Amino acid sequence: MMHWMLTDKGKVLEKWQKRLFLFRLVIIFFLMVIGLRLVYLQLICGEKYAVLAEKNRIEIEYIPPVRGRIYDRVGNILATTRPCCCLLLYPQKLKNDKNIIHSYASFLSNVFQEDYSKMLKIINDAVKYPLKPIYLKKGIGWEKMAVIEAQSYLYPALKITAIPLRFYPKNIAPHLLGYVSIITQKQLQRMSDAEPTDFVGQSGLEKAYEKVLFGKKGIRYLEVDALGRIIQVLKERPPQPGCDLYLTLDIRLQKKAQRLLKGKRGAIVAMDPQTGEILASASSPDFDQNLFVKGMDKNVWEKLKNNPYHPLENRVTMGVYPPGSLLKIVTAIAALEEKIISPFTRIYCSGSFSLGNRKFRCWKRVGHGFMNVKTAIRESCDVFFYQLGLWLGPKKIVQYAIKCGFGQPTGIEINEVLGLVPTPQWYQKTKGKPWPKGETLNMAIGQGAFLVTPLQLIQFFSAIANGGYIYKPILVKKIVLGEKTIKEMRPKIKGKLPVSAKNLEIIRNAMIEVMNHPLGTGFHARSHKITIAGKTGTAQLTSLERIKRKKIKDHALFAGFAPAKDPKIAIVVIIEHGGKGGIIAAPMAKTLIEAYLNGKN
Repeated sequence: MMHWMLTDKGKVLEKWQKRLFLFRLVIIFFLMVIGLRLVYLQLICGEKYAVLAEKNRIEIEYIPPVRGRIYDRVGNILATTRPCCCLLLYPQKLKNDKNIIHSYASFLSNVFQEDYSKMLKIINDAVKYPLKPIYLKKGIGWEKMAVIEAQSYLYPALKITAIPLRFYPKNIAPHLLGYVSIITQKQLQRMSDAEPTDFVGQSGLEKAYEKVLFGKKGIRYLEVDALGRIIQVLKERPPQPGCDLYLTLDIRLQKKAQRLLKGKRGAIVAMDPQTGEILASASSPDFDQNLFVKGMDKNVWEKLKNNPYHPLENRVTMGVYPPGSLLKIVTAIAALEEKIISPFTRIYCSGSFSLGNRKFRCWKRVGHGFMNVKTAIRESCDVFFYQLGLWLGPKKIVQYAIKCGFGQPTGIEINEVLGLVPTPQWYQKTKGKPWPKGETLNMAIGQGAFLVTPLQLIQFFSAIANGGYIYKPILVKKIVLGEKTIKEMRPKIKGKLPVSAKNLEIIRNAMIEVMNHPLGTGFHARSHKITIAGKTGTAQLTSLERIKRKKIKDHALFAGFAPAKDPKIAIVVIIEHGGKGGIIAAPMAKTLIEAYLNGKN
């Protein structure tokens, strides 16, 4: 009996010892887990949680850099920055309490003498995105700053800060330069290092060179009290300014082009034909870039956006126009190169051209008589080019137009459209019927569906001027940081016109006669100072009958270069609904050419 009890007791003891051992293992395991967690928190995530723990006492403030300036080719300022005192609202510091929100709205509407309901809506909208500070006002005066600062203990979600704000002092080339405004939600998601209060380029060169112009932000660690007031700066890394851009623009020529376009709709673009540098780029109507920086109310924006004349559109790169008689140069090149005609081939113009049961009229109703390629270009005879178009066929005209740069990107840094070089396949797809022969006649003289941009035209006529080389358009001459040139842009040849030197000389001589022969369509705009070579154009927008009935004027076009034998400038002028190119557009081009070359001399 006694032996049995001892044996049973030993078994119980052994059982408890096993349980105790397992318990110790569990304790050791949990201690190890806690220890590893402490190591992770202290050593690996220590810095992160230290910052979070200090959040009530330390604020991180990003310092915006000074945006790079934009100059013209000789150093005249086109875009700069200037300090601006702005009022920001930090919704994360604003308790989502109706009474508090109403008190902010009441305070701000009194300070700025604005509608209470409008201010309330702004604050309510901001509270929906609490992590995104918003600009309430830009360019605050000293009196209002003093009132806000005096009440800062009651309104800790408001903060006055000085930032470098973009400023355009002269309203020069607004479409080309573009503008800067507050970052959009889409841009914020796309740009990883961006802040909701950043101002970034939204169009033109400001957008294309955003990374170059913006610079690098600084950072400041601030010790603040419970009301958000700064006690001291703990650490600071200064911002790095953006690079400066020196453009190829000639400010005198640019100003003159903008003045000539005032009150009209159209575009003027000038290029150095030997380098591809853009000397002037004007689009009308234009707009004030500073409106976007300062911010505008909804009514102003709607008026600008819905303007039927599209002032925000850069007509030089985004406007598309029928090239009219300017395209006769391409048709002439194609016919000469394909040996369909020689320089001596003569075609009779009676004033109209019959095709089937249709008559295609020449602009000169009584006809030009016998024409060769030189006189046909000089007097812009439609019938001569109708016949060339019929002999060439649409495929050859399309082939040469594309090789001349039409329907293709020019390679410019800012947004551009391609225009349209219509083909029989395109016609079948869009119209649902085969290409008619009449469309070939229209295309041969630059009418119908053929569309080009002024930039494509200047690239083409610059190539005519320089011996056939197609240059990529250059807008930025160099990028500079401080005293150091970071990058200098070099001329880049994209290709060559599909024309021999001999045939190109025929074309150039014909263009000289356009401007200098009494029968030339540009003789009205001849210069007594400089020999100009050019081609006038009138783009018919609808049928002659509708034009007469509705009194709709055609687009007036001109393209040319000077001096004719040693070109220094090429220019394209398009005036929407201006009328005849030789009467309206050509004199404007002459004025600009004379001003530029006299200035250089």
